[in-house]
Amino acid sequence: MSGHLEIGYSPKVVKAVLFDVAGVLTESYGHIILETAVAIDANIDLLAEALIPVFLGEEDTDEMGHKLERGEVTLDEFLASIGPVEQDARVLLHPDSEYFFGHAFSPNREMMAFANELATTDCMTAIVSNSVKEWMPAWETAIPDRSIFDTVILSSEVGLRKPNPAMYTLALERLEISPDEAVFLDDFEPMVKGAEQVGIHAIHVTDHTEAIKQVQELLKS
Repeated sequence: MSGHLEIGYSPKVVKAVLFDVAGVLTESYGHIILETAVAIDANIDLLAEALIPVFLGEEDTDEMGHKLERGEVTLDEFLASIGPVEQDARVLLHPDSEYFFGHAFSPNREMMAFANELATTDCMTAIVSNSVKEWMPAWETAIPDRSIFDTVILSSEVGLRKPNPAMYTLALERLEISPDEAVFLDDFEPMVKGAEQVGIHAIHVTDHTEAIKQVQELLKS
């Protein structure tokens, strides 16, 4: 276990740490998709135009991609809606493709070790993440043991999507805590701001080691 993970601390004000999945508990998949897109000679610009507003959108809207993450449409329906890059996107995003990015999805071992460490303390933990139903087998491979988390809230299962405040509020309700008793970690700034809007202390994860240190300091305060 990493030397900086401290054993035996007990939360005072902070009672729960909420984790995003991709880019926090796992490695980011953006570079996997980009490298694969280059390898299959996809039109990068058109793909970016079609996909970035979906998965990096700063609001929760009725865009097809947001409906996908809320479980309101299937992956096939979403892919059929994006026009000329459908085939390239299907190669990258569909689990039946040999180039599916999820085949290379892997945990961030440092952050997973931290989550496991927290599970041995009085501090509760939760997953609060946007998701796509068809990608869940890949996620379950990267995070095989959900039982270390006190609750798991995935957009495709609950019909809500970050940064909708209701997504964070649902986590607080399930954990029976107030906003100032939670810390949330996400690698995408709009999702961090969404948590802050409901009063949660949120950390923008740009460096996993540093983010862990910030949480540890909050737990000690």
